[in-house]
Amino acid sequence: MEKINISLFLICFIVGVAHSEPIGDKQADHWCIARPKIPNEKLQAFIDYACGIIDCAAIQPGGPCYNPNPGLDPGDNAQLLAHADYALNQFYRSKYVCNTDVGFLITFDPSYGNCKFQ
Repeated sequence: MEKINISLFLICFIVGVAHSEPIGDKQADHWCIARPKIPNEKLQAFIDYACGIIDCAAIQPGGPCYNPNPGLDPGDNAQLLAHADYALNQFYRSKYVCNTDVGFLITFDPSYGNCKFQ
């Protein structure tokens, strides 16, 4: 009986490994962006936290992702949301974690204009 259990375990393990998707492949097909209804304070807190760990030069003044809607006031919620999208995705790419408190995974590239999400 023990020999059958070990054989069954090995078969399940081999099938599982053969059908598993490497995290790098999943990341290539997914992007982590901000939930639209998250309070501004929570979005800003995540941006501040993430940008202490990852490179956020793209969402700094003069960066390609700084002003997603040039006609809007720089303090507008849409800009904060766009900055959070970028920070969440960069954090996801760096740490392999999409912070579900403020973000969620999508399957289409949210890049726009010169702002490219990896």
